Amino acid sequence: MRRVIHKIFWIWELEKEEAWINEMASHGYSLEHAGRLTFEFEETEANKYKYKELFLKGSAYSAENQKYFRFLEEMGIKVVCWINYPGRCWVYARALSEDYPNGIELYSDIDSQINCLKVTLGYLIFCVALMLFAAVLNLSIVITSAFTNSLAVLNLMCSIAMFALCAAAVTASVKTIIKINRLKKERAIHE
Repeated sequence: MRRVIHKIFWIWELEKEEAWINEMASHGYSLEHAGRLTFEFEETEANKYKYKELFLKGSAYSAENQKYFRFLEEMGIKVVCWINYPGRCWVYARALSEDYPNGIELYSDIDSQINCLKVTLGYLIFCVALMLFAAVLNLSIVITSAFTNSLAVLNLMCSIAMFALCAAAVTASVKTIIKINRLKKERAIHE
């Protein structure tokens, strides 16, 4: 039986989304497809699969990522689906729990973890710049119209929403930078 769930996760909530998908798998639902707001599950035996999410540079169709997907297949990890974003792709992969009882660990070394976080940080910075531009643009429309037209209130509301989203993305960026710095310190200790 197919089950479709509409749920939103922000780009900085990768671990939260992954944990939720693994929880669904523990209840007997295997992820078959994911969209930006939609998750499609198929009923299966509980705890059959473990899931891992990846945020990679480039399109899922790029030669480099296709080569990486083939490498994952050789390790017994199947790429279930992906979502392409400008210059990046969000990948959902799974493996049999019996092959990976402790979960799929692809970023086992510190440099890989740092690189993964840098990809996320780069996208967050792009999103912050885009949202900040939209917020300032909407605010400038409000200021120049001085509430003389009916769209000024809508522009003000859009501007406030964009500033709020921008603040959330900045917060996530700062947390990502802190994680990167923590991993760099940890790497320095081990060297």
